[in-house]
Amino acid sequence: MSVLAKVLSALMAFLLSGSNIVNSGGKAVLEYDKYTREAYMTPVWEGDTVYNETLMFVADKNGNVPPAPLLYTPTEVLSVRSFDLKTEYTPGVDYTVENGCIMLTENSRIYKWSYLDYYPAAAIPGRTFDKTGGGFLSFGEGDTYYKTQVAVTYRHADTWKGIIPRYKGDVLKNTVAKLENGEKLTIVYYGDSITTGANSSNLNAPYAPIWTQLVTQTLAAKFNDPNITEINTAVGGTNAAWGADNVKDRVIAYNPDLVVIAFGMNDAKTCKFKYGYEIGKIIREVRKANKNAEFILVSPMHPNKEANGFYGNQKQFERVLNKIAGFRSGVAVAPVWSMHSAILEHKRYYDMTGNNVNHPNDFMARIYAQTVAALLLEGVK
Repeated sequence: MSVLAKVLSALMAFLLSGSNIVNSGGKAVLEYDKYTREAYMTPVWEGDTVYNETLMFVADKNGNVPPAPLLYTPTEVLSVRSFDLKTEYTPGVDYTVENGCIMLTENSRIYKWSYLDYYPAAAIPGRTFDKTGGGFLSFGEGDTYYKTQVAVTYRHADTWKGIIPRYKGDVLKNTVAKLENGEKLTIVYYGDSITTGANSSNLNAPYAPIWTQLVTQTLAAKFNDPNITEINTAVGGTNAAWGADNVKDRVIAYNPDLVVIAFGMNDAKTCKFKYGYEIGKIIREVRKANKNAEFILVSPMHPNKEANGFYGNQKQFERVLNKIAGFRSGVAVAPVWSMHSAILEHKRYYDMTGNNVNHPNDFMARIYAQTVAALLLEGVK
């Protein structure tokens, strides 16, 4: 090896050692054996690598475990790990890849739910909900579901077919100007339990921050701006009407520059007109106090259709939010509903659930974060 080649090799090794990049099969990829913001905020709609996409395995009535489809057809599976990323499973021993799906082997170490654990024969207080169409569906908070899921990192050749969140710097001009100039920026995140970070790993391995923190940290890193203040006033179990009624104490009191409003999951029975009125009221009240305030309106993810009574008018809300944004300056929409819709064309609901009813796990929380951040950044990483 020539002297120049040795120097270049040493330089490359140095750069890779400090850049959160590993080498696999001759191609550079981000680290996937631990949480990193760069990997988790790599948009699922871009590139050829998906990091730590989650899957869960549930046996059918006959005890067979169906193969688990991924968001894309994998051309190379780089890693299948436990959700906490501490255990790497062995191809051919714990799983195989067949027809683009992950299949468990007979003696796999990967957890699988029995049919009766997932669909109990009788109601269990605090652990089940009525199942749509009859029967019961398991439910649980904390790590009930994500501790049983696996994280798959893989390459693919096919491309994203769903909606792509678009940069809205021309709409959120005041916010972007403050970011670009390194000025003080106060962001208030206002919503329900999803916005509180319910069922995110957070304080447990792999220690992924809740989605609001992912957004704030990404903005701070991208713009090299330490002057961003995040204030999260979300409360679990709330809806848009509650948001409008409490806007003075939970939003206006902090004089925010940007308000990220994420209500809707608990508005299954709220008609779209009332929902739109309440969201509009939040905007109007904040603007009375600060005419320069800007807003990101976040449509909710899907609730589980199998959980009786949870899926309702949410499917109408993204259109309502788009109409609100169309009539007001400084208002943009983060289309999480449409993102989740596109993902559900390829994956099962329980592959990305936090409580099996209406909360995201880390993977789906990342979709929230990526979708919101994309409005303020061109190329989210």
